[in-house]
Amino acid sequence: MVLEIFVISVFMACQPAQPKSQKQSVSRQTATVIAKTDTGNTPVRSNEKIIVYYFHYKTRCAACYAMDSLAKHVFETNFADAVKKGKLEWKPVNIDAAENKHFIDEYKLYTITAVVSTQKDGKEVSWKNLDQIFFLIHDDNEYMEYITKEVKACLEGKCL
Repeated sequence: MVLEIFVISVFMACQPAQPKSQKQSVSRQTATVIAKTDTGNTPVRSNEKIIVYYFHYKTRCAACYAMDSLAKHVFETNFADAVKKGKLEWKPVNIDAAENKHFIDEYKLYTITAVVSTQKDGKEVSWKNLDQIFFLIHDDNEYMEYITKEVKACLEGKCL
């Protein structure tokens, strides 16, 4: 039953993407901007960095583009200082590409998702799958609040 609901939600959300020339950008005015929560001065030390991987397939639907666009907006709006200081990075990854297949096993990926990776001295020390992003994409505010809350917690050292 749960699998059926998941498959139906994936089918409903992943409708074919419009051609690039007709693709509509995600309207930032449709979503209320979340209060600025920049954590550029957090406990993340100089040898630490948070990378948020956004895993997608080569063929992307409108919802997939929206997830990417809204998350970028969150990073630009709520975490600009942390990004500027190199403490935080948003990194889209096409998991259909051969060089990225290793992520599927490493993070036990089964659908489009984001993973917050805490890096220390260039090596991953912990990670967290933000597995709710796909289900929240139909509500821009909820989606952006979820991304903000989870990334802020990781920047403050409270990721897991």
